[in-house]
Amino acid sequence: MSPDLLPRSSIARAFGDVWRRRPALYSRPLWALMIALDRLPWPWGEDILARLFAAVALVRGSRRRPALAWASRQPGGQGLRLALAVCAFRGRWVARATLLGVRSPAALSRRAVIRGEQHLTTAPKGTILLGFHLGPPNVDVTLRILGQKLAWLGGSRNSWVWSREAWRPLSDARENLTPPDDEWFWPGYLYRARGILLGGGALFIMADSWIGRPAFQVPLPGGPMIIRSGWLSLCRLTGAHVIPMVTHLEGRTQVITIHPALPTPVPGVADPLATWREIITDLVSDYVRRFPEQCPVLVFPPSVLRRRRAPAGRFVRT
Repeated sequence: MSPDLLPRSSIARAFGDVWRRRPALYSRPLWALMIALDRLPWPWGEDILARLFAAVALVRGSRRRPALAWASRQPGGQGLRLALAVCAFRGRWVARATLLGVRSPAALSRRAVIRGEQHLTTAPKGTILLGFHLGPPNVDVTLRILGQKLAWLGGSRNSWVWSREAWRPLSDARENLTPPDDEWFWPGYLYRARGILLGGGALFIMADSWIGRPAFQVPLPGGPMIIRSGWLSLCRLTGAHVIPMVTHLEGRTQVITIHPALPTPVPGVADPLATWREIITDLVSDYVRRFPEQCPVLVFPPSVLRRRRAPAGRFVRT
């Protein structure tokens, strides 16, 4: 039955289900706009959000000031132009995080490529795929659509598309280790992640997410990126290999670049963290230098990357 022939009560229920999926990260007006834009052909909604976020930055100081402050510290002195570009990319990031206007996994796969895929195909069993909040989101989803078998350890997906039939195979709870927003994260989910790695599987985790305590900082113009210890703990517990990767947009195409695995620790040698820190610092610094306009999370860190201490002494998301 087409949507036009559905009873009004069914349409109201469907809208209510989508509305209840709104994460605290998005305001009610923005969420309502995104629901409406999702009906447009791709990439209309994405382009509209990009222009809207740039326009809002022009009139709202709370958006313009941090963007200008960050842009002024980047090489090249691009100033307002870079500030507006990073704000526009923030709108594009929001659209891609919710898969706005993308009707099927096949539609997404046609606009994505992998570079350095040999580093994945030759990787030994038990691998941590290490991502960063740089460039467009949903790298793990794109990799899975392109044929890579992996599990995701991180926050919830902020989109209504996962309830659609075409996307349900990608929302398997066994491959998405995502706790409800009101549930404490560590005990069960880390245990499941450990089991996946010990069983020879691949696990995708963001190095700069809220999982774990701060491990070290990557110094960057405009402010450091904080790398947390969740992936390090899993690596030490399982002996998993760690493959870092970054992603960026070239026009409409998402390019995922797979880098060589971090050096394997040698028994009896000092902790490899110093070497890993140097490699990750070079990788992130090079990305920010080449694609400064595609780093909105560095300018506007979302609340899911910050944590507060709960009364019982546990860390919870804010």
